[in-house]
Amino acid sequence: MKVVGVLPAAGRAERLQPLAGSKELLDVGGRPVLEYAVERLQAAPADEIRIVTRPDKTDVRERADALGLTVVSAEPSTLAESIATGVDVIDPDAVVLIDLPDSLWEPVDGFTRLLGALSPGVDAVLAVFRSGEPERGDVVDVGPGGVVRRVAVKPTEPAGNQVWGAVAVRAAALAGLRDHREPGQLFDALARDGRALAVRFGGEFIDVGTKEALARARKEFS
Repeated sequence: MKVVGVLPAAGRAERLQPLAGSKELLDVGGRPVLEYAVERLQAAPADEIRIVTRPDKTDVRERADALGLTVVSAEPSTLAESIATGVDVIDPDAVVLIDLPDSLWEPVDGFTRLLGALSPGVDAVLAVFRSGEPERGDVVDVGPGGVVRRVAVKPTEPAGNQVWGAVAVRAAALAGLRDHREPGQLFDALARDGRALAVRFGGEFIDVGTKEALARARKEFS
């Protein structure tokens, strides 16, 4: 079974501007936030790590080359399209590990637990964390046995504070991803078909996409 890591890094970080460079390379705890995601995927381990980024994000491309990642050049208009671009021309029997290169979460070997839960009849396993800003993420409703009942995409009035931050998913299950703006919409569809599980982690998921979240991440990982 081939395992491919995908990092969607084509965003414009509009809520953090002005920036001297790309948000994926913002310093947190003495190193670029991107390297935390690469470390998590390497620990899985992923046979290949692909990063999808725009041609003009030369700083990301250079760091990705230095880290030995496969750079996929594209200008996707949505997060779902970015991930879908990363899994183009991939064996449908492969497993895709989706991580967000502007996020911080633990443990480093979390993907190992996701892969272990990817059993027959299950197409996606979501890593679920506590979030201080659930309205910025996708809130996950988890039932008995870790079964995902629903994924609410960026709800204006979150019913809880548990969000997904990473996913292990069969490549074949991502075939319809381009039909959605957000990957959480596809995960919700899988959940409604009884094909998604969740693994809960005790820590917080931090997306450094706002100045407030970046400050909290730097304090937490100092």
